[in-house]
Amino acid sequence: MKILKYLLVTVVLLFQTTFCFAQDIINFSVAPDLTTHCNQFRADVAITKVITLGVMPAIDCANRQDRPDSVSGSMVMNSLVTNKFNRILIPMRYSPYGSLRNGFFVEALVGAESSEYSSVAGSTANVTFIDTAAWLGYQWFWQNGLNFSAVIGRAHLIRNSLDKSISASESSTVSDYLDQQTSTNTHTASGMFFGWAF
Repeated sequence: MKILKYLLVTVVLLFQTTFCFAQDIINFSVAPDLTTHCNQFRADVAITKVITLGVMPAIDCANRQDRPDSVSGSMVMNSLVTNKFNRILIPMRYSPYGSLRNGFFVEALVGAESSEYSSVAGSTANVTFIDTAAWLGYQWFWQNGLNFSAVIGRAHLIRNSLDKSISASESSTVSDYLDQQTSTNTHTASGMFFGWAF
């Protein structure tokens, strides 16, 4: 969790320099999660005419799953396993038509996340990842500040630490599920953000 604090302090300091140069365009947005209700919030600041820098925290989410099942490719949750999830990402977006204007963009993200899994049978797995991602997207902005962005891309999670304890009575299904959720992986990422710029 130390790395999360360092990333957050870095972003705050970068935002401060933007305020000093009298930039006044900030965008707050949310990606609703209708499955787990763990919405992804973000704040972005225009640091140049074509680049924004932001922060995306997800704190104390329950049963959040971002990685697709290795067999079906779909997002899955195991009803015998609960998960507490924390993440912070730092997104940098390049928008050739303007940082907070209609048009295509590319985005690079870096950050860290942690998950705490526990099963009905008493198995536990605590894992941390270093996150990297690249997204392509399109953004729409209206004069009143309301905006919408759609993104798709790839995310690569590198396992940083793992503390796992599998109960002797654990089913092979849950054990396999925990192995998959705590492994270094690459997966497709997509989402929709609804925001307000001011």
